[in-house]
Amino acid sequence: MLALKQKDIFRYSLGDLGINLNFQLIGFYLAYFYTDVFGISAAHVAGLFLIARIWDAVNDPIMGFIADHTKSRWGRFRPYILFGAIPLNLILLACFYTPELSDTGKVIYAYVTYITHGICFTLVSLPYSSISAVMTQDQQERAVISTYRMFFAVVVALGIIGVGVKPFVNLFATEQQGFFVAACVLGASSIILLWTSFFFSKERVEVPAEKYHLKDIIPIIIKNDALLVLAGAMLLNTAVWVTGNAVALYYFKYVLGNADLQSTFFMVMLPANMLGAFVTPFITKRFGKLKTFMWASLGVAIFSLSRHFIPDDQLTLIFAVSGISSFAMMFCSIAQWGMLPDTVEYGHWKTGQRSEGIPFAFFSFMQKSAMALAGSVAAYAMFLSGYEANTVLTASADRTIRWLFNIVPAAYSTLCFIVLLFYKIDGPLYKKIITELSSKEDKS
Repeated sequence: MLALKQKDIFRYSLGDLGINLNFQLIGFYLAYFYTDVFGISAAHVAGLFLIARIWDAVNDPIMGFIADHTKSRWGRFRPYILFGAIPLNLILLACFYTPELSDTGKVIYAYVTYITHGICFTLVSLPYSSISAVMTQDQQERAVISTYRMFFAVVVALGIIGVGVKPFVNLFATEQQGFFVAACVLGASSIILLWTSFFFSKERVEVPAEKYHLKDIIPIIIKNDALLVLAGAMLLNTAVWVTGNAVALYYFKYVLGNADLQSTFFMVMLPANMLGAFVTPFITKRFGKLKTFMWASLGVAIFSLSRHFIPDDQLTLIFAVSGISSFAMMFCSIAQWGMLPDTVEYGHWKTGQRSEGIPFAFFSFMQKSAMALAGSVAAYAMFLSGYEANTVLTASADRTIRWLFNIVPAAYSTLCFIVLLFYKIDGPLYKKIITELSSKEDKS
């Protein structure tokens, strides 16, 4: 198979920017939007995030099964990008719309729109990610693909969402108007980027036709111990940034007393993320994806924890320590997605059943579970602390937000490091897997 060209990887990776303009707007601002703009209690937000993920436990594997068994002139996975881009971004607009409803009506509206968004997100993101497993079987090329994807998903999207959205919202008379217009602009951009990825992506790896049935979904997941370990690590790693991002606006608005600091903060994080994305391919090539993921997780834990003990008036030091943590976090984000396609071959080698869709569906479910669980824990902790929107914080609420911004992410990252101790796919084993699978295909 011919080596992938940089332009092929670039064009494919634009889709991740399209997905993350949508995904990160939800991750950064929806909890704040629900509590401080739409007027839903933090307790209801916690329940909503949790219940939505219970549905995903059913929705995601079924979507993986459907994608694996799809046959079309565009391939197995690409048509979902083409036809799912518009519904995904229309429901984004609905999530940031504020109809005049009773308190109960608002809760029902939030449940319907947020759960529907989760369904549409799976419809697009799962097949999109699965394409990376059929673009190449080369481990280092997969690491490069992951680097490009995370550059667009984290660095570029972070610059747009983390730095640009709040100042943009401030241009409008109310936050209701600002967030809705922001969703319109980002949604339209997302559609264009996803369609660009669709037109220029190719499914290059020829794999056997999928022969498994619905009843095989759970065994495919359970027997793939490498997938289970990696998915557990990814859940914890995702919980790190979800928690930090979800409470960042509360932290700057209420604890430090200046909501505008949030944009400044993420503007400082941007070059740290860019540097991390640039350096990661060299690090993974030298030390491997697993070791990169492990030791970067430990670094994130150390610097997140240390930030908790910096005085509030030492903003330069707070930002500097946060930048180092973000730099290390890029290693984690890139490595985890570069490792996922390897579990596809591992599962095929171990069980004799090949599936791209199910491992990626399970990963998608765990990622969204991390968003929900971390978001729910944060929202419920704030509710228990006595948090009231747009009022002076109680001592308990102040302490809770500080812990959520610093100590809780550090704990998640430490657990991520521990989980990765049980991951077994290294370079020699992967080469053995590919050799034996190729030998079986040649004989057949």
